Amino acid sequence: MKGETNSIYKESKIAFTVCNLGYLEKALVLANSLHKTNQLKTNIFIFDEQIDLPIFEGHIIITWIKEVASSDFLQHAFKYNVIELTTAYKPYLAKKLIQNYDQVFFFDPDIMFFGSLKCIYEKLTTHDFLLSPHLNSVQWDPSENIHMQRFGFFNLGFFALNKSDISISILDWWWKQCQSHCFDEPHYGMFTDQKWMSLAPFYFPEIGVVNNSELNVAWWNLKERVLTHKDDKFYVNGTPLMFFHFSSFGDRNTLSKRPYHLGYNKSKTLNKLALLYESNLDRLKVNINTKYSFDYFNDGDYINPVLRRAYASCIEDFIELSNPFSKPKKLNVFISKNYLNSRSTVNLSHIGHQQRKDNLKFIIFYSSLVRLVLRIVGPNRFIAFNRLITYSSSLINFKELWRK
Repeated sequence: MKGETNSIYKESKIAFTVCNLGYLEKALVLANSLHKTNQLKTNIFIFDEQIDLPIFEGHIIITWIKEVASSDFLQHAFKYNVIELTTAYKPYLAKKLIQNYDQVFFFDPDIMFFGSLKCIYEKLTTHDFLLSPHLNSVQWDPSENIHMQRFGFFNLGFFALNKSDISISILDWWWKQCQSHCFDEPHYGMFTDQKWMSLAPFYFPEIGVVNNSELNVAWWNLKERVLTHKDDKFYVNGTPLMFFHFSSFGDRNTLSKRPYHLGYNKSKTLNKLALLYESNLDRLKVNINTKYSFDYFNDGDYINPVLRRAYASCIEDFIELSNPFSKPKKLNVFISKNYLNSRSTVNLSHIGHQQRKDNLKFIIFYSSLVRLVLRIVGPNRFIAFNRLITYSSSLINFKELWRK
């Protein structure tokens, strides 16, 4: 049978999250832990084509995005990858929900709850919209501050709001930005929905900041927060842990795939936390095909990331195409002219710090090439060349690249 579909509940509060089918088990861990600790229902918005799902417990509401999305959803689904798309729709979905509830809470699907939302409820009595910073303490390390300026001061794995005019205004402004510019391009000043909210408190001073150490604990703030475990409970700086954000989760031995500072934390305690999360994921595992629907044309051809960016760059030329996934003639001609046909069905895998050793030969080759350019054009023009490389690396802005 199909999972329980969208319906309106009379409760005054609702939580929600966004994910594709590949993240469903994480979303279920979030929903179960949130209900156990706070008796809240969670609306899970799934960004995939609808399939049959098991029947879940009553505190879990499954809503397929196409049931509620904006009329131009397919254009968004084509130009954005899965992370960009799901994050772009957060303000849109929050506004949908606030029409039927007094308070709405968003949590990323890779969050697990351990304690009460009491301090958030209290903060909502004085502020209508709440955000949580990545870090609470002053950062003296310039590299840390640069990192936050690339990805945003607030972590949008959490936000909360009351039904009010100011909340609606914030959501409308945020959604307007995300509709056109929710790209994962921190090198060009954009990072999905999150970077935009660094500006929000200046435009909307009514926004409140929740800097309690017990919420939104994650690999990026462990150096300022100490986790302890006693009597089967976790504490942060001596206060009961509210929720932990298992971003980039590895396994029971790897709390996160990202490099992070332990601070004063004991590996034994963090491993207990990781083991608990892994066991919950295993218990709620749903055996379904997790291939992301919007990575493919209707005929099964893979939509590569360069094609997405090219389409976004020239989207004014395709605005009349209501369904780019059907590969209409105009789009197909554009693909051929620009050699954008996929040569593989293998999804994009970003090369990061973990793959540095595997790609060292290419890095050395590229370094040699850059040195050659420096030698040929000289130091003055080399600066201009580097700026051109930065500009062209954001393919959505480099419209001159594409043949029409």
